[in-house]
Amino acid sequence: MGRRAKLPDHVNIQIPKDIVELYEKPILEVLLTPKEAEIAEQIIAHIKENGRLWPSDWVLFCPNKSPAEKKNYYRTLKKLLALGILGRGKEGSFILSDEFTRKLTVMLEKTLALIGKTAREI
Repeated sequence: MGRRAKLPDHVNIQIPKDIVELYEKPILEVLLTPKEAEIAEQIIAHIKENGRLWPSDWVLFCPNKSPAEKKNYYRTLKKLLALGILGRGKEGSFILSDEFTRKLTVMLEKTLALIGKTAREI
């Protein structure tokens, strides 16, 4: 039996300075590289259709089964887990999670408290 993947303690996200860029870019392209964002969209669509992603489903996302494809797939999966967009389900499967949303909400509340505003004033 293999060991569990180690997830990073934190994830670095580059937030664009221009607000228009945030509105125009898909959220996954802000969080990930364009190639990783494409794989992440496929993973999320698969989980929405089937309810969960099993460890053996990597074959669906790596049709050529090349080492580079597998590396990109697992790197993307690991980032989605670390961000909190995906969570662990039963028997090693992956499910959609709202942990990322909760983290952003806490960050928003702390930022508003820092500048002395409430969410209603925005």
